Formats: sequence, C-alpha cells, structure tokens
Amino acid sequence: MHILDAMVPEAQRLHSALVSAFPEYVTTVFVERGYPLDKTTALAIEEATAFLDVELAVVLEQAYREQRRSPLELFRAALGMLASMLADSGVSPTPTRSSTVEGDLYGLAPGSSSALGPAAHEAHLAWGAAKASAFVPAPSMTSNDPAVLLMAADQGDRVVLGPLLGSPGVECLVARNPAAVVAAIEQRPVLVAFIDLAHRSARPVVTRLLGADIPTIVYGDGIDDLVETGLLAQGVRAVVHRDDFVADPARFLPRIA
Repeated sequence: MHILDAMVPEAQRLHSALVSAFPEYVTTVFVERGYPLDKTTALAIEEATAFLDVELAVVLEQAYREQRRSPLELFRAALGMLASMLADSGVSPTPTRSSTVEGDLYGLAPGSSSALGPAAHEAHLAWGAAKASAFVPAPSMTSNDPAVLLMAADQGDRVVLGPLLGSPGVECLVARNPAAVVAAIEQRPVLVAFIDLAHRSARPVVTRLLGADIPTIVYGDGIDDLVETGLLAQGVRAVVHRDDFVADPARFLPRIA
C-alpha cells in the first residue's frame, strides 16, 4: 500500500495542495525579494519540493495525536533549504518588513496558509477542523434508538441523501470514514447500512459491517455482474446502481412495524 493511501481524505488533500503550491510560492517570493532565479535556484526548488513531499507524507499518515510537526512547520523547513542555498550563493537578504517567523532572514516563510493560495488555505482549514474534531471526547453513552447508516464518497450525496434516509424515530447517521462507521455501530443499533462503492474505504467497511451482522446495501456506478456476484456472495443484502438508488433511496429502507 502506498503511504498516501493511509491518510484520511483531509490529509491527502492538504498534502497535494501544499506540495503543488510550493514551487509557485517560492518563485513569487523570489521575484518580490529580488533573489536570483537561475538553474541553481531551479534545482534547489526541485529538491525542496521533494523534501516537502516526503516529510509531509510521513507526518500526515500518522494518527493526529502522534503528529509532532505541523504541515506549515514542514513547509517552512523546506523553505529553509532555499535560504541555505541563497546564503551559500552569497546572496544578501533583501531588507523587508520583519518576518513573523524566527530565524527567517530571507523573508521566505509565510505567516499563514492564506499566503499559499485559496486551494492550500482551504485544505489547511479543512485538515485543521478534522484534527480538532479528533480531540473531542467521543460520547460515552450509547443509545437504543435505531438508525440507518450512510457512507458516501461525495459530499453532495451526503448532504442530499442523509435527510432522505432519515425518518421519524430513525436517524440517518452519515459517516465520512471507517472510524465514523465503527463509532456508529458501537453506539447505536443500525438497521441497515448504505455504502457507496466509490468510497476508497468501501470494501473494508462492508467487511466490517457484515462481520457485525448489519444488513448492508452497496450502490455505485459501473457495477458489472462480476462485482455484483462477489458482493452478494460476501453477504451484501443488495447491490444497486447509483442512479436507481439516488432516484428514491427511501424505498430501500426496511419497514419498521
């Protein structure tokens, strides 16, 4: 398994956004500061980008509580490689306003992710929110109220399908990842689970649900006979094409006396 596959979606998005933003950010800052953009600089940017790629992957695949360095700290460490290159080349720091980062003699470090562009900033905010939620104590009380479970790959599907699958007395629990699925089935009696085959964790989640004897319905695009036969043999209650499911998801709900 590739190291990026171990990341939660927010971490994958942040990794991609920061690595993609790095070369353009460096080039822009060098132009603003009047630092040379030559072959030596290009090679240094390439090496620093590779460093950021690897180091971010190592940190972001770890559980939130195990992470000891922040993404921006690693971004600034990669910029430190460019500062060393400038110093070795005899380039003097351009007088600018004082940097917000200690030791940033060349004024390369961003004060926040907002300086890296909208994509990187939004990815950083989303990752920060996900990390913060991981430190919120999980509810210690379980409930006897029945629920249905939905794990969809697309945020739009989660927003639209969740309310349609809920009913008086039966809440639809919308899970974004395997951890949320486990939490749901440990805290509530789940009547049926709907799993989007497009979700990257669909297969292991289906196995986990079936192991807990929870009726499971899988839906998705491009489901052929081989895929359907395999899922049904595994114990899935039904395999439904996405269009049929989205058109009327409530018809797949169990009848409650």
